[in-house]
Amino acid sequence: MNPTTPPNHVIFDATPEIFATDTAGSFRFDLQVAGESRLKTSAYDEMRFVMSLWHPSAQRAIDLDRAYVELSGSMDPGEEHWIKLAEIEPVVPPYNSGGTFDGWIVLPVLATDSAFAIGGSGFQPRARLQIRASAYFVA
Repeated sequence: MNPTTPPNHVIFDATPEIFATDTAGSFRFDLQVAGESRLKTSAYDEMRFVMSLWHPSAQRAIDLDRAYVELSGSMDPGEEHWIKLAEIEPVVPPYNSGGTFDGWIVLPVLATDSAFAIGGSGFQPRARLQIRASAYFVA
């Protein structure tokens, strides 16, 4: 890769108002930038991914011992085959009540064209969630 390629900070589109889990407390959210799901990643070697997930209602809490979140990727624009890239561990200060599920991961860039999604389980059934995510791509 070219070491003179400047980093690219991508802020993924926010959830469309509120995103609900299913009856089992699971969800899947495809990440997009300006409505587009695929990103050109050929110029980069590494992705630093950061995400935050929370309930818009203060009456709900996330059980961080049960909640599971993973980052998936699709590397082939001709075929929408998704693979699990990483499990995101929650990063929380001690004695946090589980107001948010915040996590990050550093991964190698695996393809010239990529799409990403966040999936999770272990949340309250039909709970409404807000999701924010960003990625910092470096050569």
